[in-house]
Order: sequence, then structure tokens, then C-alpha cells
Amino acid sequence: MRIGVLGAANIARKVVIPSILRAEGVELVAIASESERAREFVNEAGLETVRACSYEELVAADDVEAVYIPLPNNLHAEWSKRCADAGKHVLCEKPAARTRDEAADEIEYCVDRGVIWMEAFMYRFHPQWRIVFDLLRDGAAGELRLVRSVFTFTVTNPANVRRQKDLGGGSLYDVGYYCVNAARWLFGAEPASVSATMHIGPEGVDEEFSGVLDFGGGRSAQFASSFTQPYRHEVEILGTEGRVRIPTAFVNRSDPLVVEVEDREGEWRTIETPGDDEYRLEIEDFARCVRDGRQPEVVSHADTLGNMAAVDALYEAARSGRAVSL
Repeated sequence: MRIGVLGAANIARKVVIPSILRAEGVELVAIASESERAREFVNEAGLETVRACSYEELVAADDVEAVYIPLPNNLHAEWSKRCADAGKHVLCEKPAARTRDEAADEIEYCVDRGVIWMEAFMYRFHPQWRIVFDLLRDGAAGELRLVRSVFTFTVTNPANVRRQKDLGGGSLYDVGYYCVNAARWLFGAEPASVSATMHIGPEGVDEEFSGVLDFGGGRSAQFASSFTQPYRHEVEILGTEGRVRIPTAFVNRSDPLVVEVEDREGEWRTIETPGDDEYRLEIEDFARCVRDGRQPEVVSHADTLGNMAAVDALYEAARSGRAVSL
């Protein structure tokens, strides 16, 4: 699969592009930017077979089959559609859009034009999560009752896109989005209602967000996201027979990790899990979808829309100060 990268954001240059270069059955053809950043990166990285170009040139290029979009959140829907118009398949960085309706329109537009569209949720491809789900199926936690998660890191620069309201910034869109996704994935259900609080920073976006998702039947999830706290990302699963803890839940590379399990008697055991490049695995899965002509399954369109609906409700709950039903 011949792929181009639409934008030279940090996540693209530092993380995703190196993984594209390692991916089997994938060739990086071009990197686009509206400044000299793409050209500078191509030269510095010694990517002799990769060309730097403009957004429009990349989308129009005959040798580009698919496009990875790491642009600011407010541009995800627009450029997904532009790629679809050109017959390019799309791997779109999360969040898919700023609302469920915008995401639904974006996905429908791409599907109608016969292209594969996938939201980039790399953590779902890391092998530690297979171990977590195996533990849950084997009854390590019993019946699930509570999922607790946090994803925080410090973003102080007001010029950072994450802190710019017009660009779709905010900690819920950026890192809380993972927590919401993990809770829905673990329960295998959509929340019945949500409640939330947030603190708005000086740039007008939520720099602190706390939410509760009620899945009914005594099942709930609690999460916190932040731009002012130290870097951490963890998930804890509590049930009637024990709990499972994932200390490094979302952003991982190839180093081995551990999953911690506590039984009913309070005894802990540690399970070592293999490391792997979750971004490479994500890209290879996307390439298989393109090759097979099928829409994604690990991160399905329904899952993307379910996550966006929950985020819409969480923002409404935080603004109104009341629980919101879905």
C-alpha cells in the first residue's frame, strides 16, 4: 500500500512515520505540509525516496493510494472528504471529528465513494490487550463493575494545537478520548448516561476533565484527563472476584510491559506481556483492510460513532452540570 502523510505534525514525524517505514507491505511515498517542515524532515531523515509536497499535491498524486491524516481535529472531516473525492483511502487520527454528527457525515461520505476509512486508535493493537481480555474471559476479575482510567500530560504552551479552541483542542478530545474508548471496549456496551465536570483553561479549552459513564446494572467507568498533570496513562478494572491493572495502557512501543492482577484474597501477581510497535500494527491492519477491500473491524465505524456520541454527551454534561442520557 502506497501511503502519504497529510501534515508534518509531531506525532507524524516522531512516531507514526518511523512506524510506517517499518510496516510490512507499506511504502511511504510523500509527506505534505504547508510550510517547509515536510521538506526539512525528509532531508534530515534521509528519506531519499520520499518527496515533500503540498496538501493538494499529495491528495492529487497518482502514486498515493492512502493517506494518514494527523492534522488538527477541526480539519479531520474536511480532509477525509477531500481524500475520498480523490479516491484515497483514509487513516484518520483520533478523534474522528468534533461531534458524532460530523463524524457520521465524514464516514458516510467516504464509504459512498468506495474508500476505506479508519480512525487511528493504535493502543487497541498492542498485544497486552489480548492478555487483558483473556484474563477477563477466564474470570480474573469476575463480573466487571468499575473501570477507572487516567490519561494526563503537561501542555503549557498556549500555541499548542491542543490548547486552541478553534482547532478542536481540549483534554477530552486529546487524551480523555482514549479513556472513554477503553471503558466502552471493556464493557462491550454503550453508556446509558454520563456526568462530568471540567475546568476551562485560559485559551478556552478544557485543561481538566473528569467523567463518569453509567453502563447500567451497577457497571460504571470513571476517568480523568488533564493538560496540567504529569504524564501518566493507566487503566484499572474492578470486578466481583478481583481486579486487573494496566499501568501503561495507551502509548507504548516495543518494550515488554506488565499487567497486574489481584485476586479475591488481595494477593497480587504480575504477568509479563510482550512489547510491540502498536503504530506499526495499526498501519498494517489498515493496509490489510485496503488490500481486502473491507472497512475496519478492530476500530469499526460503529465504534468510532459510539465514542463520539459519548464525548458529545460528556461535554454537554460538563457544561450543564447534570447527567445526560444517551
